[in-house]
Formats: sequence, C-alpha cells, structure tokens
Amino acid sequence: MSLAHRRYRLSMWILALFLAFPGVCVTQAGEAMPAAAAPAIRWPLDLPARWLTSNFMEYRGGRYHAGVDFKTRETDGFPAFAVESGWISRVRATPGGYGRAVYLRGDSGRTYVYAHLGRFNDRIAALVGAAQAREGGYRVELEPDVGALPVARGEVLGLTGQSGTTGPHLHFEVRDAAGRPIDPLAAGFAVRDTIAPVIHHLRAVPATAAARLEGEPAARRLPVAGQPWAGGLAPTLRVSGPVAFSARIVDGTDPAGHRLEPWLIELRLDGEVVYRRANETFDFAANAQQRLEWLEGAGLREQWLHRAPGVAVAGREGGEWFLGADGQGLSDGRHQLELVAIDRAGNRSAIAWELVVAAPGVGQPVPAPAWSADPVAITVDGNSGEMVVLTPLFAILPAAVPGVEVLRLGPGDGGGVLAPVCVVSVRTPMVPAQRRQAAAQGLVPAGGAVRWDAAAWPVEGAPLVAIGSDLIPGGIPADGSADESASMYRWEDPVWAVAGPLLPPASDGGAWRFALAKPGLHAAMRDTLAPFIAAGDLDVAPHPGFGGAIAGVTSPRWSILPVGVTDAGSGVAAASIAARWDGRPLVVEPDLLRDRVLVELPDSTRAGDHVLELEVADGAGHRTRRTLAVRCGPAGTTGP
Repeated sequence: MSLAHRRYRLSMWILALFLAFPGVCVTQAGEAMPAAAAPAIRWPLDLPARWLTSNFMEYRGGRYHAGVDFKTRETDGFPAFAVESGWISRVRATPGGYGRAVYLRGDSGRTYVYAHLGRFNDRIAALVGAAQAREGGYRVELEPDVGALPVARGEVLGLTGQSGTTGPHLHFEVRDAAGRPIDPLAAGFAVRDTIAPVIHHLRAVPATAAARLEGEPAARRLPVAGQPWAGGLAPTLRVSGPVAFSARIVDGTDPAGHRLEPWLIELRLDGEVVYRRANETFDFAANAQQRLEWLEGAGLREQWLHRAPGVAVAGREGGEWFLGADGQGLSDGRHQLELVAIDRAGNRSAIAWELVVAAPGVGQPVPAPAWSADPVAITVDGNSGEMVVLTPLFAILPAAVPGVEVLRLGPGDGGGVLAPVCVVSVRTPMVPAQRRQAAAQGLVPAGGAVRWDAAAWPVEGAPLVAIGSDLIPGGIPADGSADESASMYRWEDPVWAVAGPLLPPASDGGAWRFALAKPGLHAAMRDTLAPFIAAGDLDVAPHPGFGGAIAGVTSPRWSILPVGVTDAGSGVAAASIAARWDGRPLVVEPDLLRDRVLVELPDSTRAGDHVLELEVADGAGHRTRRTLAVRCGPAGTTGP
C-alpha cells in the first residue's frame, strides 16, 4: 500500500471518528484527543438553522477563503457570541475587506475572527469611536494590550451585519496558535450536511504543442453530472503526449444550493494516488498559490487535477504526473483514472475513465463524441498571417509577429509572478457601445485601447507593462508629471472599471508604465465628473431597537441615516469622506459597495432641525460638497 493510500485511510478513519463521536477533536498532527483536552466552545450564533454560504479555502481570485460564512436570514442584527473565554487581541473598522471585525484570542490559544459586523458591543465601540475621533476618519485598526479587554464565553461581541461586503452574513474564522487559519468545520463548528459534492464535468488539456486528444490539438470536455456514467466508468479518451486534467466540482450543505468547495479531491492513476488536495490549513504568505491550483479563463474556472511546481500549501500531494517518467507523457497502453471528491461530513462522489495512450500517428482514433472538443487556447493573429497561440500550459510564439507584442514573465521578474506566463498585447479600437459607456461614466478616452491577453494568470501582484505614448491622455507632459485625472480603465462588461494609475517612466526617455492586475481590454481615460451626493431634505426617526435587549449592546438613539454617494468614473475615495454635524466634525461610515455613506448621529442630538455637511472626492481629485437639512423625530416634534 502506498504512503498516500495509508494517509488517505488514516484521514478517513479520523473523519469517521469525528462524525461518530463529536466529543473527539483532531490535532494538527492528525491525532485524536479526548474532548476534555479541547476548549469548551459554544456556537457563535443562536440561529436554529446552521447553513453556510461559503466554506474554508474556497476560491477567492488569488487567495483562499480563510473561514466560513454563516447565513443570517438575509438580515442584520443577530448577536455574535464569544465561543470561548479569552481577550480581544485586535479590532478593525475598514470601509472594505472585513468591515467591522473582532479578533478573539481564546484561552486555548486559538484566535476566532468575527467579520462584517454591523455593530460592536459597547466596550469595543467606545474604543473604536475614540480612535476614529483622534484620527478624524473611519478606518482604524487597534491591538489592545494582552488581557486588557477580557471576554467571557457567551459574551456578545457585536451584531451581525454586512460591513465591507455585499450581503448580510457572519464571516467566522478559527486560527491556530501560530495564526494560521484552520477549517472551522473540523474545529468544533461542523454543520449538518447530507449532500455529496457534484462533479459537473472533466476537461482534458494538451500540456505540450505535440499532444493530441482524439487526434486533434484542442482540449476536450466530458459532462459528468446527470450522465449515465456519473459515479461509474466514463467513456474512454484516446491521447498521445502529455495531457493534463481539470474538473468542475461543487459541494453544498443545504437545499439553497450555495456553491462550496469539497474538503478533499483525490486523483488515482492505475490505483495509485497521483494528486491529493485536502483543505486543512494554510499560511497567509501562501495565499497567492491558489492561482496555480485553478484553470481560469473567460467564463471558465475549474480545479486542476495536478500539483503545479511552486504549490507548497499544506494538504497538497503529488506533482505533474501527466508528464510521465521522461516528460513525454504516460506510457503507451491503457490506463485508468479515478477522481474522488469528499466533503467534511464524509459525503463522497467519484468518476472513473479509461485513457488510451498511443504514440503520435499510431492507428486511427475512433471518435469519442462524449469527449467533445472545447478549446481553452487564445489565438492572436498578426498583421502578416503569423499567429501567437497561448494555452494554460504552453505557448506557441513565433520569433516575431507584426502588430503583436509579447511579454514573457517568470518568477523573479517582479509583480509576484509565480510561474512562467506569456502576455500578448494588441491595439484594439473601442466598439461604439464601449465609447457610449465611457461617456455615460464621464470618461474621455485618449484614443484607442489595448488588450492584454494571457491563457493563465499565475500572478500574485501586478507586473509592470509598458504603455505606448498613443494611449497616454494628451501625450506625455513636458515636466514628466502625470495628470491625476487620468487612469487606466478595464472593460468589465457592461461598464469600465478603474484599473490603476499611470506610472511615469523609470528613466528619461522611457515608456510610461501600468501595473497590470489581470488581463483584459484596457484604455487610458480622463475622469471629468465629480462625485455625486444625493440631494433633498432628510428625516430621521428614533431607532427601533434590536427586537429585544441584548446584553452589552446599546442601540443608538436615532436610526442610521444613509446618504447616497457615488462616482461612476474613478470611484469615491473612502479616505476623502468628511462630515460635520451642526458644525462639529462627525465620522461617518463609507458603504461604497452600496453607493452610500452611513451616518450615525450623536446620541446627544435633540429632536428638531439639524444640518449635515458632507464632502467627498474621487480618485481623480474632483471634490463635491453638499449641505443637507435633516429633521430628527416624528414630524412636528421638538425638544430633547
């Protein structure tokens, strides 16, 4: 029995033990320990349904999801409880990201993170409010001294909300003593789950230019879910040369169908495990390695079924098995592959298929219509007929292709490149719909646009690319300065999204540059419109409370006042937002994902007429100021 098989059987035994005996915990080393040695924990929410919208190490576009997202009935205001006794080690209030977040350091040594809160408890709120008043802005991050803010198990830390995100839920993390996230479902916070992962389809991808699938160079796709072979033996695929595989696998825990990640993906070749991916823990420094584990393209996102060089995340085993012993692919003959997907509750799905490997040109392949051609390559035509072909695993790059610029990037070239990648750029005119949309957003294009294309994007940061002078608004200023109203914008159909500033040349006479965060159609444009602040008189009623007394959380006297703030060009700069209430400075909360700011009035505010002054700026430096009349209390009331 192989080492991988022994590890797999051990992990399955531990999982079965955990499910059968909830009082047993599993250590980082994979050993079982009695519940008496584990911290006494309670559930973070008192809601009868324990459903997830996201789980541990899900895809997050270049980073792993560090926890789980608990449903909160699509509303705000549920108490979030301390799951064990300890102390508050960190508090954050940020316009995006985690929003309002509390970090509880438990007596066990674990840290628990509660994010997207709608409100802190009174003790934490007082500290945050004082810090915001000192800083004169909303964003603060506090790290109280050890033990300065003690917390008892079951104490309310705050109320759930949607700060920093787009919908109400509680983001909840468990971190070990070293600060590494671990799966909450394996750390005492498992949810009921009777739904097995679904393997939607398989994809075979040529790994070299010489590889062939069913006699052709294009990738092939096999549907699995709902097919007669689902859970059994799928149709045979005939190949020559190295061929890699990917799969779309989706897990779920409830009938609402929220897409989750399976805990374990395992691929076996002729009975031996050649790839294993178990989502157990990770180091934040390895976050970007997620880009090496997914096949991404236009409308395409699937899990690779091999471990790429450079992936050192815990729980990953195997390598580029499809290269074979000599790099030319698997040995000739018949092979069987089996893919298994298992969730934390032990629900399991599997599919097997036969692979017939033959040398190129040997015999005539029998068409396998179930494995249909489905190219994942990008082909760029040059002006004189030459072509650049980019695929996720290799590229065909002629020595020179007129009209096409090729940028070869690799680890060490800057911008956080994790694996070799080829990027091509081609000048592309805007279509009328793109020009109309730019005008609607107050953007004035400099001229044409450029499309940067790549078949894969294994990049942690944003490598610098050169920008032709024809794309710089108004040309390059004589003094070498940049026009702060000009930025690069990326087309994200149906709108233009700001992609970053123009960067001046590194040396005299050099090209202007841009930090390319991801490929796509880009254009340099000027933002000509200032932000918009909604006008009109505003009424504020007394706060209705939280539906009942919540220990340690006092409701504000007045309802939170939303004021519309938006900028369709370079976007509202959160740090620019300033407010005054009856002439005195007031810190307000940027809620820019919903095009607004949230104004919590001082509890000392009396019923009657008041004045709110609001000032905001966008990324181009345009400023807008507005004075709003606000009436507090039911119509006609005055006094305290």
